[in-house]
Amino acid sequence: MKNLLDLIKELYGPKALSRTLGTRTNVVRIPSSSLNRYLKSSLNIEGASDEAILDAYGEMSKLVVDVPRMNDSEKLIYSPAKTVNDMVDVATKLMEAEVDIIVVDSISALLPAIYFEKDGEELKSLQDTKQIGAEAKDMTHAVKMLNYANKNTLLVLISQQRNQLGSMHASHIPTGGMAVKFFSSTVIKLWSSEAEANAIKSGVKVGDKIIEQRVGRPVNWIIDYNKIGPPNLSGQYDFYFQGEVIGVDRVGEALDVGEMCGLVEKGGAWYTVSGERFQGRAKAIEYLKANPKVVEKLIKDIYAKY
Repeated sequence: MKNLLDLIKELYGPKALSRTLGTRTNVVRIPSSSLNRYLKSSLNIEGASDEAILDAYGEMSKLVVDVPRMNDSEKLIYSPAKTVNDMVDVATKLMEAEVDIIVVDSISALLPAIYFEKDGEELKSLQDTKQIGAEAKDMTHAVKMLNYANKNTLLVLISQQRNQLGSMHASHIPTGGMAVKFFSSTVIKLWSSEAEANAIKSGVKVGDKIIEQRVGRPVNWIIDYNKIGPPNLSGQYDFYFQGEVIGVDRVGEALDVGEMCGLVEKGGAWYTVSGERFQGRAKAIEYLKANPKVVEKLIKDIYAKY
């Protein structure tokens, strides 16, 4: 059963950090036995998902939100939403249908009511939409309504980041105003360096040749705000956008978590995994990828310990 104090989470950061694909992957991977009615939903607002990439992530078949079909178990329900009102309407209906998890992607792309003519769906001219804080005002009302309607649904709000106005230094904040942060039990920030030296590179087959290209990047995360535990916890994972692995590298993650748990020994640059020693993290990951049974055992031992 989910913690009733942990029903809204916010995830934000710049582009290409696996906010969308990583979140959906983790949602799909949640075992059905841990959910009440095995229902998971994604509100696709940006409308920019690559179906080929989603298929590579092992996503379920797409469904348009249709209340009579909500009993289809182990399916990821998709719903388009363009405005804050649409998001609230669809999300509240899904909550009434006892959907376990809802992912809103993303709240930054939602149009506030100021963009539309009164009592209609016709867009105003651009010059009539310049109202400061319109999005934050609408999102304030939206999260209040969703918080009231939410009984036992985990709501994940994906957000882009913006530069904070008036700051003397580079300060990044999520969109949607302070109310979204206030009503969220956990706010997670993602960031990464775009420097060439920090990129993950590998040989990619192009025609008959193998060319070294960027295949991924290390992504840092930190818990900015946390109502249910200590804040400022941080970590890192590898995100691959092409090559043999697409998405968050579960092998590298298993190695890092195994080291934190004491299941993998590390001395200097040397790793010891299942009695085998390797110099450098890359060599250890290469061994684990070649031995999936060792990875499975390591993951089982991690879950057994915690």
